[in-house]
Amino acid sequence: MKGLFICKNLHNMILKQGTLRGNVHSVFKNALNIECDDLIITLLSKDKKMSPMSVILDVGEQVDFYDLNITKGLSFEFSESGISCTQKNLYIDMINAKKWSSLVETNISNIPEQQLLENIKIIGEGLKTFGKLYGMGPLVNTLAGKLPELDLSSFHECGFDRRFEFINDRFINFIYGVIKADVDDIGYLAQDVIGFGYGLTPSMDDFISGLMITYIYMGSYYNLNLQQIYEFNSKIISSCLYKTTRVSSEMLKHSSVGETNEAVFNLMGAIFNFDNDEDQNHRRIIKALIDVIGFGETSGTDTALGIYAGLRILSNLKYRRGWLNESVCRD
Repeated sequence: MKGLFICKNLHNMILKQGTLRGNVHSVFKNALNIECDDLIITLLSKDKKMSPMSVILDVGEQVDFYDLNITKGLSFEFSESGISCTQKNLYIDMINAKKWSSLVETNISNIPEQQLLENIKIIGEGLKTFGKLYGMGPLVNTLAGKLPELDLSSFHECGFDRRFEFINDRFINFIYGVIKADVDDIGYLAQDVIGFGYGLTPSMDDFISGLMITYIYMGSYYNLNLQQIYEFNSKIISSCLYKTTRVSSEMLKHSSVGETNEAVFNLMGAIFNFDNDEDQNHRRIIKALIDVIGFGETSGTDTALGIYAGLRILSNLKYRRGWLNESVCRD
């Protein structure tokens, strides 16, 4: 078995430490999570998208970790030359694996703002058509009603249900804290919402992940204070990672510093670039959005909803003033 791609950050960490050792945290048909001290490393089938701290395996066909009889607790060792699990006589040759960067591309093309707004509109339309909206959809509906100036799409087919009643006000308060750039209280507000939902990455965590990534992209586009945005992202997750799953806490940490998966990376690239052929531009954005939506049951849609909300918030001049660099604010 061979490694096809390896996250550059993971490769650099292995080079620095020589060897990483860990144990299987969770097993899925086409994904395997291995816990190594304070990080999660993910092995993926070749049909999957890259993500932070991941490796994609090249085995000709899809790898099935269930068929390999990989179980929780098994030991794995990572070195520059390969990945091994001696208990299962498994070895993955990493010599020729290509390096992939999980860092977002902040040197984005400066498309006209009106075109950016059109691209954001396409995202809203695409979510209404293709999104699995029973995760964060009802809460984004509520947000659309509370803040009509954001011009968020209303997902009428996704009605509010009683499961969301207890989190509704907490979510709105969190968004108000984001909009106000409330660095003093945002950590406390995040504590009230992070971890809401089901699965390895709960719905709210996916939403916040998309939101934080989008703030970095929009900060670059509008020449905002990126250092302040990174610090704010850090504050969001600073005191609440213990309230969610191990895998989700790693995702949030990566997102806060601008590391994301390949599908989100491609979607953001589509949003911030423009093809003079309007139909081609539309198709490219929708294709990238559908790739994101394809993650998990609702995880991809929830991430895309966070991206969409972040785009709408910072495309509103009123709400991005607090992030402007002093050099931009001079009269």
